[in-house]
Amino acid sequence: MRITPLRGQGVAWLKCPACRLKCRPTAVGADGLCPRCGKARMLKLAFGGRLKPQPPTTEEREDGR
Repeated sequence: MRITPLRGQGVAWLKCPACRLKCRPTAVGADGLCPRCGKARMLKLAFGGRLKPQPPTTEEREDGR
């Protein structure tokens, strides 16, 4: 049996905006419906793993340097 991490980079969680249930993708069926209320729109949450902001490129700079 594989142990999956609960937090950190690469961990996927889904949240239902209707009933606010948070669950793993394995708890959602093949149809993609919320296991609690049956709504079809599950949002993907991300914890950690944020990208560091990159400095603007020369095209994006206002002064053109």
